[in-house]
Amino acid sequence: MITLTIPEAFTPLNRMLGETWNKRIKTRRRWAWLVRAAKLDAKVFVETPLPRARVTITRHGRRICDPDNLIGGAKGTIDCLVREGLIADDTPDHIELIVLQQITKLPHTVVTIEALG
Repeated sequence: MITLTIPEAFTPLNRMLGETWNKRIKTRRRWAWLVRAAKLDAKVFVETPLPRARVTITRHGRRICDPDNLIGGAKGTIDCLVREGLIADDTPDHIELIVLQQITKLPHTVVTIEALG
């Protein structure tokens, strides 16, 4: 099992859609670095991506999001996991996705990846 702690709560979908294309690109690049740094902090060195995995993403934020905003906002995080070689793909054949949320004073995101048979 792989656990990554990212020091930011991911942006909900509605807020992301309201951003300019330039801001979205900057956010995507920042998240790629945040996931890479979390991977190094957790000392995760994967040679081949997991072909099938259960991915649980828990957003710890100051407010609760609508369910559709929550799931849509997790897309960038999932894409980063694919790019970093942790999971093979983000299709239903490759991942079982669980997205949760909790209210906390210190926003962050916790990603747990478990290999499935």
